[in-house]
Parts: sequence; structure tokens; C-alpha cells
Amino acid sequence: MKKQLIIAITLVSFGLLLITTSITSAQTQASNEFTVPLGEPGKKGKLKAQINFGSITVKGTARKDILVKYTAPNNEDQDKKTSTKDGMRRIGGGGMDLEVSVSGNTVKVGSDSWNNKLNLEIEIPSNMDLEVKTYNDGDLMVTNVQGELELTNYNGEITALNISGSVVATTYNGDVKVTFDKVTDATPMSYSTYNGNIDLTFPATLKATLKMKTEQGDIYSNFEVDFKSTGPVQKSDTKSGVYKVVVDEWKRGDVNGGGSEITMKNYNGDIYVRRK
Repeated sequence: MKKQLIIAITLVSFGLLLITTSITSAQTQASNEFTVPLGEPGKKGKLKAQINFGSITVKGTARKDILVKYTAPNNEDQDKKTSTKDGMRRIGGGGMDLEVSVSGNTVKVGSDSWNNKLNLEIEIPSNMDLEVKTYNDGDLMVTNVQGELELTNYNGEITALNISGSVVATTYNGDVKVTFDKVTDATPMSYSTYNGNIDLTFPATLKATLKMKTEQGDIYSNFEVDFKSTGPVQKSDTKSGVYKVVVDEWKRGDVNGGGSEITMKNYNGDIYVRRK
């Protein structure tokens, strides 16, 4: 039995950007990037990326490994200063941490810092599943990926373009925009934001059941769909004997005969379902 490939790397910077790594000689301090080999090149893998402060961009390519590029905007802004103190010239400040680990074909890239902004740009083989999260002051951008995508943001936009597969996208403040080249059949998907538009583009051959709701916005589509409201829902509590009628208005409709459910929900914003 072949041993599973396990690799780990930790990057830490204090002042003048001290970098310690044991993964590959391809890394250079000048470019702030390094490559990560996969345990089984050519086979489907998964990328898990998470940061608390900053943006993440993921690009699907023809490469057989992972390329990670990183920048720390806070440090770069501070390094431009030429302030002095006690007769000494400032040469750096702040800090940055980034950790990458590989087990087989699963790659984890992340930072636990809430104070130092970090922007990541990751190039991957196009046939990978994604689980990508960021929390504060950053956007998520994914392009040219074939797989199952789970994208989570809190204060920022989510954009996924030229996707073949399925997407679940959740944010609080920001637009959600996704365009599909191909949709995986029989795969439920969901999209939600509180402040922002939801804008989805599907192939004309899409077979799905759409379930949509916006509190302060409108719904638009150029698919031929007979949208219907769900109306009041009757519920009873068998334990207490209390009878309830809940009004929870959703618009529902089948596209090309129906299929797996695609849920879209926002509060302040419109919903667009476009036919490619």
C-alpha cells in the first residue's frame, strides 16, 4: 500500500518577513508564492481555504499541483512609512501567518489572524471540489472550476464564473453572482445573502425546481417558468395541542419539467435567474 502523502507548511512574518518552509524550493520571498504537490496528480482533489480577514481568489487551471500566492496589505502599507522613533528609522511592523497542509489530494490553506489582513490567490487543477470561507473585509472569487463548491463569506461578495458542477453560496453583506457552463444533475443548491443581489446564470437545458424569496426586492427570469406562491402553511404542535398557521411566502416553479431544488433567499436585493 502506498503511503499517503502528508505535507505541512507554516509561514510567519514579524517585521522583515521571516519565512520558514519545508515544502518546495520553488518558493521565493520576493514573489510571496510557493507550489504544493498533490499526492495523486491528475486525480480529483479538494481545496479547503479559510481566512478571517481578507480576500480569496481561486482559479482553475491545467496545472497538476497547487500554486499559492499571498499578500499582506496591512504590512505593505506600513512598510511604505518612513517614520522614525528615538533616532531609529522604521523598517517594518505587523505580522502575518499562513498555514498550508496536504494529505493525499486534500489541501488546506488558512490563517487564524483577525488583526492582519491577508489576500490569497490560489491556482488549482480545474477538477477540484472547494470549501472556501472568509469573514471580514474581503471577497471570494472562483473561476473555471469543475466540482462541488461550498462558498461562505460574511462581509463581502461571492463570485463564481464558468463553473461546471454545483454551488452552495452564503454571505451576509454582498452580492452573489454565479455563472454555470454545466450543472451537475440531481444536486440541490442554495444561495443566500441579506444585503445584496443574487444573480445566477444557467445553461438553457437546466432541469430544476426553483424556490425563491426576497423581502425587499424583485425576482426576474428569462426562463419559461410558471412561478407560484406557496401560501400559508398549516402546522400543529402535537405535544401542546397548539394549532398554527404560518405565512412564509416563497415563489416556486419548475424549469424544463423540474428537477433538484435550487433555493435563493435574500432580504435587501433582487434575484436574477438567467438563461445562458
